Amino acid sequence: MVLTANERALLGNPTQEDIEDIDLDHQRLDYSPTEQSKIGKWTLVALILNRTIGTGIFLTPHRILAGTGCVGGALLLWVLGAFVSLCGLYVWLECGLSMPQRTVRGESEPRGVPRSGGEKNFLEFMFPNARARLPHIRTTCSFSIMFILMYNLSGNALSFGIQVMTAAGIYDPTSGDVPDKGTAAGIAIGALTAVVLLHMFSRRGGIVLNNAFAIIKVSLLLAIIALGIAKAAGAFPTPGGPPLDNFTRDVFTTNRTDPTSWSNSLLLCMYSFSGFEQPFYILAESKSPRKYFPKYTVLALLIAALLFLLVNVAYLFAVPKDAVIPRLSTDLPTSIDMASLFFEHLFDDQTSARRAMAGLIAFSICGNLIVMTFTAARVKQEIAKEGILPKSLMFATSYTTPYGLFKKWMSRNTIPNEELEQAPTAAFVLHWFTSILLILVTLPIHDPRRAYSALISLYSYTIVSLLGFWVSIGLLMVKLRKGQWHWQERRRYRPWISPVHVVVYIIASAFMLVTAFVPPTLGSPFHSSITGIQWYIVPAIGITAPLWGMVWYWGLLIYQRDNQLVVYRTPFWTKDPDCPSEYVQVAEIIDHTWEIRVRNGLGTGFEDSDEPKDATTTRQREADPFDNSSEEGRAGRRPSRWNFRGRNNTMGDGRRLSGGFEG
Repeated sequence: MVLTANERALLGNPTQEDIEDIDLDHQRLDYSPTEQSKIGKWTLVALILNRTIGTGIFLTPHRILAGTGCVGGALLLWVLGAFVSLCGLYVWLECGLSMPQRTVRGESEPRGVPRSGGEKNFLEFMFPNARARLPHIRTTCSFSIMFILMYNLSGNALSFGIQVMTAAGIYDPTSGDVPDKGTAAGIAIGALTAVVLLHMFSRRGGIVLNNAFAIIKVSLLLAIIALGIAKAAGAFPTPGGPPLDNFTRDVFTTNRTDPTSWSNSLLLCMYSFSGFEQPFYILAESKSPRKYFPKYTVLALLIAALLFLLVNVAYLFAVPKDAVIPRLSTDLPTSIDMASLFFEHLFDDQTSARRAMAGLIAFSICGNLIVMTFTAARVKQEIAKEGILPKSLMFATSYTTPYGLFKKWMSRNTIPNEELEQAPTAAFVLHWFTSILLILVTLPIHDPRRAYSALISLYSYTIVSLLGFWVSIGLLMVKLRKGQWHWQERRRYRPWISPVHVVVYIIASAFMLVTAFVPPTLGSPFHSSITGIQWYIVPAIGITAPLWGMVWYWGLLIYQRDNQLVVYRTPFWTKDPDCPSEYVQVAEIIDHTWEIRVRNGLGTGFEDSDEPKDATTTRQREADPFDNSSEEGRAGRRPSRWNFRGRNNTMGDGRRLSGGFEG
């Protein structure tokens, strides 16, 4: 089929003329990494494993065991959590490879073209809010403000501080003392700062470190499994031998019958498996998503599920269940994590074993901070591209890293600018700021262990349960929707268990959302006597999270009562070299143009008879009202040829936000 002029212009990388026509007052050009620099299949696996193997497998098994009150129930929840997480991964695969959708040349139906951003793209496509005064922005705000504030590892950073203090001998968890909150917070802030600076300095350096952490973490879990088997075989002789009756006596006998303990235990399992969504945040930076994602993301999650189950069995080969499960339902469970108890029951020198385990946990958390910072900043950059933040273009822009500038200098300026590695530097700063903010907000909680528990619970409720429910409900609505959607034909990936994966994830997420409001009984590890906060506070805050964005949206309505920001995102695209039937994005022009809102029937002198009219707005100025820079110097600038008014919404055209159907 013969290409149109517009399709030829948008097929491949931007030309030098395209670059020169960019008006930096209100436009930016963002490149995807070169094919050689894109995330490969094994890095996809490493992203998920490095994120999944964090604090969860070390610090939550004792709470899950105490919450279920029996070994059989705890192990079944780990299996159930893995299955539900696998269903969630299939939901993300179906959405990520199919949303947003654009019409490609030679095709009559839109198709999915991968874009970074994860759930942001899914929700904008599923809930376009076409009849709102600011179309699509309502959904964008509802997701974005919650994500910006909550999607970070402030809780894990606090835990990192506590583990470093334990490993250094500053704090002894068996002493009954409370770790110093200021010291823990200071270490946490220092770690977050170091990780952000690392990613700002070198994109490749962050990826290499991520892969190294993933390999070491898997090796660590394999070592724990081997030690557990050796303990069961009698290689570590202790009085009474290994507690094999953990698996032979009263395996399913429990005194924990309150639904909150079981639902919160399942939520902790889900939190431990959270991480499968990481690659979907950087789809535009990944090689051949349609070819590699379905196989290698599932492989990574199955590896994590198998390792977690075997590690829990290894723990129970060494730790008697009575050391974790209270004898009476009203007794308080132990606060010592299972990993530390495991090493204490292996070696005679319990203090050294405890400190060594704390060092390993701190190492694991550091890997978590590295991978999550890398991916979360990309989503926050995508959010900024929609123009809903102050200084949006600044946060939306990728900047050449110092390492990239060094490589250009070493090559004597022979490397083209578009081939230099770039990073969302300002978005990293935004991510750092919100992470530090949550740590500071929890300073009134004197015990940093309880602050960690509160932050993790809130993260699990909002990001794992609420966001999972929101996305899966939206996918179900898309599947059932009639008319122009034709989802069965338009989706680029069909899970082999479809539609079971959607139904299972909806039910599991809804169950955890609702039962969190049921008060736990005394003796539960989720009772206020253990957590330090009332049971209803976390779900009450979490369930309102989408409303934070609605408040922001209403503020935008007030702010834009006299003018309106119009956003166009114009992708340059090409066929996937590893999968020619698919398309990938190679670059994108972001245009933020402010238009003066005028009354119906009132002229302004700016109307152009050749352009389609907007009943309420006309273009007059192209400056960000948040930008206080001088207007001098703009006069005489050559007008940009990237004038987006009146163009058709094909794959190569700009379209407001992510192009959800409006029928």
